[in-house]
Amino acid sequence: MQGVIIVEFASVKELVITMGTQYRGKIFLSSPEDDVDLTYDAYLLAVRRLEKALLALGMRKGERVALLLANGLNYAVTFTGVMASGGVVVPINPHLKPAEVNRLLVDAGTSLVVTDDGWYRVFYPLLKGLPVRRLDLGVQGGRLLALELASGSKGDDRAVEASPLGRNDLALLLYTSGTTGKPKGVMLTHGNLLAEARYIQKGHRLTPEDTALCILPLYHINGEVVTLITPIFSGGRVVMPHKFRASRFWDWVRNYRVTWFSAVPTILSILLSHPLPDRSALSSLRFARSASAPLPVAVLREFEARFAVPVIEAYGLSETASQVTTNPLPPAVRKPGSVGLPVGNQVRVVNENGETVPAGVTGEVVVRGENVCRGYFHNEEATAASFKGGWFYTGDLGYLDADGYLFLTGRRKELINRGGEKFSPREIDEILYRLPEVELAAAVGVPDPLYGEEVVAFIQLRPGKSLAEDRVISFLRDYLADFKVPREVIFIRDFPRGPSGKIQRLKLVDLYLKKFQGAAHGAGAGTRPINGEEVAKR
Repeated sequence: MQGVIIVEFASVKELVITMGTQYRGKIFLSSPEDDVDLTYDAYLLAVRRLEKALLALGMRKGERVALLLANGLNYAVTFTGVMASGGVVVPINPHLKPAEVNRLLVDAGTSLVVTDDGWYRVFYPLLKGLPVRRLDLGVQGGRLLALELASGSKGDDRAVEASPLGRNDLALLLYTSGTTGKPKGVMLTHGNLLAEARYIQKGHRLTPEDTALCILPLYHINGEVVTLITPIFSGGRVVMPHKFRASRFWDWVRNYRVTWFSAVPTILSILLSHPLPDRSALSSLRFARSASAPLPVAVLREFEARFAVPVIEAYGLSETASQVTTNPLPPAVRKPGSVGLPVGNQVRVVNENGETVPAGVTGEVVVRGENVCRGYFHNEEATAASFKGGWFYTGDLGYLDADGYLFLTGRRKELINRGGEKFSPREIDEILYRLPEVELAAAVGVPDPLYGEEVVAFIQLRPGKSLAEDRVISFLRDYLADFKVPREVIFIRDFPRGPSGKIQRLKLVDLYLKKFQGAAHGAGAGTRPINGEEVAKR
């Protein structure tokens, strides 16, 4: 097995140039739907030509460039091409409503929108009213522009002049999903992204022989850093379908000999609801990575038992360029329910006064490291509230055990307060996932005139399964204190989810208040199906 020589790069541009030269002829990107492969040197050529095109438009260092594209080769080339030109990438979730996109473009001060024909038609009325320029990277003549750039049908490969880039220069302006209020622009530098790639490569022992399957959106930090920049850093290969499809997932793993993938718990749960693949599809997999949301222990155990693949739970945030902690790979100790050990970061758990608490005591998780962002764009108040004394205050609650493993217990803003009893909804989620009929579940606190808040559980069933509300309540009573047992269970077809697929509890509360508040308690209210927002369609 080839080893990885760790080099300190000055910028993402330098990383792409170095690896594109070192791994000339080696396949870097594969698009299953288009049946296309892109080698490292072809990728480098496409990036440099896009860089030249942007500079010809008058691109200045530090300009914000919005990306409104679906996953694929165009996105992968544009993402690093903008950074190479000195621009700052502003990824836009194409599933947002036009008004939401407008707010992000205005807040970021975007000067250029990179899109394709399909999305341009959708957002044209919005873009027409903003001071932005447009560079269309749509499909031309049935061929992806990324490949046309690489094959020499556009531009040339002469060196271009651009402003020097360093590790402290801004590379990515990533807006949080806004589940706790107005989206905040997370400012990530070239140094943040490169440090994070080094941490992930070290934690997962990635080599040039590894092949990653990118199934998370590239407008999310997990897709961008974990399954794009990190494989470049380690000299690996990336298989990049346009989106996650449970019906095609194991075919991709088998056909491309995938060795690892990064997912969210929602995706693992969906895969468990589909037929078991032929064992040949599993032979190449080293591990499955789960992050971006808490992974119920029951889902972890079932996935490992069914597919014979170790699940490595990790923890990260947009503000830390993704990963903060990860469980180690076998044969090292993995602790179910834990998000693992810090790799490259320092992690503490503190009380409300900012004082470190002993092992086993719950408090707020704070992080320090080279991967921690510069702060929030044009938001000094939010920056001051979250960044104190060199530490980033995550808002996540948890504790460190005696071995230094981090266990998350919830979010400060998601705690349920029922009559003065405060507890995390995750305690309820963990029990719900033990029911074999449950595919997805989430508990929330909803307003109540007597207790302040009451507990409501939402459940999405596995295909073809049925479950009665009274059975759920009875099951929970065997494991939870009475004050934690939901007053009501609501079965829904789809959960509202954020860009990464994470269940959005606050939207569930809004959904409840709009559709269910005041409904009679019992089977009628508890079994009424409703639709939420769908992120990963089957």
